[in-house]
Amino acid sequence: VFIHSFDVTNEITPVLTYSYMAVLVPAFLLTDLLRYKPVLIIQGISQVVIWLILFLGDTLLQMQFMEFFYGITMACRVAYSSYIFSLVSPVLYQRVAGYSRSSVLLGVFISSVLGQLCMSLGNITYSTLSVISLGFVSFGLLLSLCLPWPKRSLFFNRTKNREQRELTPMAAKSELDQINPKGEAPSSAASPNSASSWKDSVFVQMLVEVRNVVKKPSLRLWSLWWVFNSTGYYLVLFYVHILWSKVSDNEKVYNGGVEAASTLLINIFSHCRIIFHCNIKSCSPME
Repeated sequence: VFIHSFDVTNEITPVLTYSYMAVLVPAFLLTDLLRYKPVLIIQGISQVVIWLILFLGDTLLQMQFMEFFYGITMACRVAYSSYIFSLVSPVLYQRVAGYSRSSVLLGVFISSVLGQLCMSLGNITYSTLSVISLGFVSFGLLLSLCLPWPKRSLFFNRTKNREQRELTPMAAKSELDQINPKGEAPSSAASPNSASSWKDSVFVQMLVEVRNVVKKPSLRLWSLWWVFNSTGYYLVLFYVHILWSKVSDNEKVYNGGVEAASTLLINIFSHCRIIFHCNIKSCSPME
């Protein structure tokens, strides 16, 4: 069954946008409640389903289901982005963020180069590329099963950690306690005698954290930048491959090469930023 580009633009791609929007908040809550790893496994399963549908499906409805699972995969990226921070100290957050992002960009670069070479020089079909991709995401799913399970998270697992600290003073701190090492705890962390039960609820803690972010100009500016930057990025990402079929001949499509070049440049800039930051840290005087 042939699916026209009009169907891709108006019937298939919008499913990704709306499913991503619908699943994002539940994915965030489940990520914190289940401590990251189960959501990473769900992401891996969704990726396997995506490539199975791409390989076996050929109808409009099946492609819409594929986009729905792609929305789940994108929403579950919050677990990937925050998982590593639950395993390291806040001092390493900036460095870990750079390495994490660089590894993603490197993977995109390698896959884009291999895909472009296979299509341009190897005469490999899209079905074969789908099978290869299915093998890689299946291996990634197996790796997610082997990841260590964090013992703490940002909101839902704070009460347990607080009780453990009362019994064992040397117990590990929760993430919010590590982020606020000087004791700048939100109002929900007040003593049991003065705080009511509703102030200790997880959702109130979340609202307090949102308020704290809004009150800080740097975080407020960064949040606005992230919103507008992500909007433009995903608009281009979702529709650029449709445009490639319009401006290029079917046998001379170099979208893989273009994506590889862009991710390589971003990766280089990311590493230069990390090296520059480390040099500044090492040259700063000791207090």
